[in-house]
Amino acid sequence: MMGEELLETFRKILTQIASETVRLIPKIFIALVVVLLTVAVIKILNFAIRKIFKVVRLDEAFEKLSRISLPFSLSKAIVWIADLGIALISFYSLVNLFLGAQYTHLFAEAVYYGARLLSIVALTIVIFALFNSVIEKMKVETRLKGYMFFILLFLVTAMLIDVTALSDPLKSSLTMGLSIGVGISVGVFAVWFFFHEYLDKWLKRVEQQKT
Repeated sequence: MMGEELLETFRKILTQIASETVRLIPKIFIALVVVLLTVAVIKILNFAIRKIFKVVRLDEAFEKLSRISLPFSLSKAIVWIADLGIALISFYSLVNLFLGAQYTHLFAEAVYYGARLLSIVALTIVIFALFNSVIEKMKVETRLKGYMFFILLFLVTAMLIDVTALSDPLKSSLTMGLSIGVGISVGVFAVWFFFHEYLDKWLKRVEQQKT
C-alpha cells in the first residue's frame, strides 16, 4: 500500500513536470527566436553604424567643431547605447513572455531608474571633460581651478540626490542646503575675484600695522 502511494505521488510529479515542460516549449522556442533576432539585429546595426561613422569620422568632426577632447570615443559610445537599447527591448519581451505583466512593470521601473543613473554618469563625464578642456585652454590658476571643481561637485551631488530613493521633504532639505552652499560659495568667490587686489593690500597694511 505504501509503495503504491509513493508510485502514485511520483507519477503525479512526473506528469506535472511533463505538462509544465510541454506548456513551456512554445515559450522557449519563441525566446530562442527573440535571442537570435536580437543578436542578428545588433550585428547588422553595429556594422552599419561603424561604416557610417568611418565615412563621417564622427570623433574627428566632433573634436574639430567643439574643440573638446572627450575621454572616450563618441562613436563607440553611440554603438554601445544602441546595443544596450536593443538588448533591453529583447529582455523586456522575454520578461513579459515568461513572467507576465507584473514583472514587466517592475522591469520597466528598474530600467527607468537605471537610465536616470546612466544619464547622470554620462552628464558628469561630459561636464568634467568640458571643465578640463576649458581649464587647459584658459590656463586657469590653481585656486580658481579648485573652486570650479568644488562647484561641479556640488552640482553632481544635487543630481544624485534627485535620483536617490529619499523622501520628498528630505530631498528638498538637501537640495536647499546645497543651493545655499553654492550661493554662498559664488558670493565669496565673486568678492575674492573682483576685490582680491584690494583685500591683499588691506591685509598687508594690517600686518604692517601689527609689526
